[in-house]
This record gives sequence, C-alpha cells and structure tokens, in this order.
Amino acid sequence: MTASAPRTSLLPVLGLLFGLAVTIGGTLGAGILRQPGPVASYLRAPWLIMLMWLAGAIYAAVGAAHVSELATMIPRAGGFYVFARESMGDQVGFAVGWSDFLANATVAGYAAITAVEFASRIVPGVARFGTLLAACAIVAFAATQWTGVRISGRVQQIAAAAAAIALLGLVVACFTARAPAGMRPLPPPVTGFVAATVLAIQSIVVAYDGWYETIYFAEEARHPTRELPRAMFGGLAMVAAIYLLLNAAYLYALGPAHLAASKFAAADAAAAVFSSAGDAVVSAIAAVLMLSLLNTMLMGTTRIMFAVSRDGLFWRPAALVARNGTPRTALALTTVAIIGFVLSGAVDRLIAIAGFFFVANYSWAYVSLIVLCRTRPAAPRPFWVRGYPAITLLILGANLAFLAGAIASDRQNSLWALLLLAASFPLRYTLNACR
Repeated sequence: MTASAPRTSLLPVLGLLFGLAVTIGGTLGAGILRQPGPVASYLRAPWLIMLMWLAGAIYAAVGAAHVSELATMIPRAGGFYVFARESMGDQVGFAVGWSDFLANATVAGYAAITAVEFASRIVPGVARFGTLLAACAIVAFAATQWTGVRISGRVQQIAAAAAAIALLGLVVACFTARAPAGMRPLPPPVTGFVAATVLAIQSIVVAYDGWYETIYFAEEARHPTRELPRAMFGGLAMVAAIYLLLNAAYLYALGPAHLAASKFAAADAAAAVFSSAGDAVVSAIAAVLMLSLLNTMLMGTTRIMFAVSRDGLFWRPAALVARNGTPRTALALTTVAIIGFVLSGAVDRLIAIAGFFFVANYSWAYVSLIVLCRTRPAAPRPFWVRGYPAITLLILGANLAFLAGAIASDRQNSLWALLLLAASFPLRYTLNACR
C-alpha cells in the first residue's frame, strides 16, 4: 500500500484493559437492576438464586470459549458477520451482518433513550427534551470516537469503570442496611420447579448478554490471540462477581420475600438504604450504565458496517479508515442510523426484535465453528474449545431451544425479526445491482 493509498485496515493499538472495558460495558445494563426480582420470584430459595446466577455465568463462559476459538483463528473486525461469511459465504455473512447491525444499533438507541429517562427522574424538566437529549448523547460519543481510536478506547475504559464502581457502591450500601427481621423461606413456585428454573434462566441469560463485545475489535487488539480470550473471560468473571454480589446484597437488604415481589430490585434496595433519596441514587447508577452501554454499542456497530463494506458487500467508502484509526464514514452512517431509530419511536419494538437476532447470532457462531473445523482442519487455532464437538452440539441445541422458546413466547416480534432477516436477500441483490 502506498503512502497516498486509502487505508482500509484498522490500527492494532488496543490492549487488554480496553477488551475488559468493552466486555463489562457491553454486559452491564439495566437488566441487573430489574431482573433479580423476577428471578427470585421463580426460584424462591436464596441458595438456588445464587446458584442459577452462577450457572448463567458458566453458560456464557462456554459461549465465550467457542467465540474465542473463532476470533483467534480469524482476528478480523466485524464480530459474528466475519465467522458466518468465512464459513458459509457472502449471502449468509451479509444476512448475519445485517441482523447484527440492526440489533446493535437498536440497543445503542435504547441505551441513549433509557439514560435520558433515568436522568429525568433526577431532573424532571429533562423529560420534555428526551428525544433531543438522547440524540445529543449519541452525537457526543460519536464525536469522541471521531477523534481517534486511542481516545475513544480511553473513554470506554472510564465509562466501564464508572459503571462497575457504581454497582459495587450499591453493593456496599446494601450491606450497611439493617436486614429485615423475621425472614422466612418462601414456598415453592406454583409453576413447578422445572418451569420456574427455565423462566429464571431465560432472564439470567439476557442479563449476561454482551460478553462477546470484544470480538468486534479483534483486528485492533495489539495481541489478539492472547488478549481476546483474556478479555472475554476476564470481563465475564468481573461481571459475574458483580452480579453475585448484587444478588447477595439485594437478599440481605430486602429479604427473599420482598425481593421476589420486587419489580425493580435496585430501587427497592436503595430505598431501604437511602430512604427518599434512593430513587435518585439508582437513577444515577442506571444512567451511568446506559451511557457506558451506548459508547460500547456505537463503537461495535461501526465495526460491523466497516467490515461488511470492506468485503464489498456494502458501500466501499464506509471501509475507509482515518489516520487516527477511526472508520469515520462507517461511524457517521452508524450514528445517523441510530439517531434515526431514536426519532422513529420504534425502539421498543426493535429492542424486542434485537433479542431474537442476538440469540440467532450465537447459533450462527456455533454452526460456523463446526463448519470451519470440517473445511479448514489445518487452520491455526491459538485457542481450542475443550470437549469439541460434544459440548458444541450441546450448547447449540440449548441455544436453538432458547430461540424456539423466544419465538413461542413472542410470535409477533419473532415474525418481524424473520421478515427483517429475509429482507437481507433482496437488499444484497439490490446493492450488487447498484455497483
């Protein structure tokens, strides 16, 4: 490549701390503030509640092992799209990239809107300008990322650290509260043990979603074969520790019965500690979590558009990279798309559809690994999944069952997701015709 040739490669300047930050920033969200209540209502027994949250971490770790093998074998930016295209060709790759872009962009828009909603609980006048402020938050993070990958990486580290510290502060505060007197074990759930456990696991798995965020930046890691697995497993371990500590804190501050009846566990626990100031405290924590999630998703979604464009499956200029390492055209287009989702008012529907896409993309990753192990048996694999293929087939089956359950429980949004996925085929042909 000559000095004047346009750059289409990202800068390998991000280290392990950034990888940990995007794993934490992409996983921690409002789910851990709300989901412990419903989970407790399903499981009832404190020991079982803690065990299932640990089981959720193990389930995510098994997924991380598979994705680590793929990411270290093909250390390119773009996430699940890269694995699908390498194993099954352009059309499947484009479909996965299209759905992953929509899902991540939607979550970014949701994070911006939710951050403003929580801020409005502290400053009520903010609510009147909610959409405008959400768009401003998106533009502000985009402007930071525009300045360079090193600066945006530091912003992500600060945001993730702030989110983790805020949650740990809530843990400490909960343990300073006086435990409720006369706590008694709750009776078993009326739905039956197996059904209750399945419902609880579904809620827990959703809360752990995001452990794979570092794969979108595989090409920008200084030492991808070492740092990608460490970032995923290390970040996941930190998130699991925070989740277990939070659940223990909620159980201590509220007791099993109150926690099981809670729709917003963090708010109820904060009220027990801070009284009337509890709502403001939790709203501030939630806003920090959402802003960290917004920055993570904006960075990752930009890399999806960049990767698809570089492979010639979208608009070529979106593959250009500035000297500071930022794919600026892809960032600008992604920012416009996210703001468009916010202004459309369709984020609530799209966020339900995004859940379908995320689970589907996990499944594509496991299928990609199976295909690549058969078609490229001699490819370098710095990281190996232990127990392949048995453990791979087992988790793929569990993932497909989870996907089937999502379709059965939300047929309308699942249908919309399938229609959007089907739209990738005519879109792909249209893009080919325009070139």
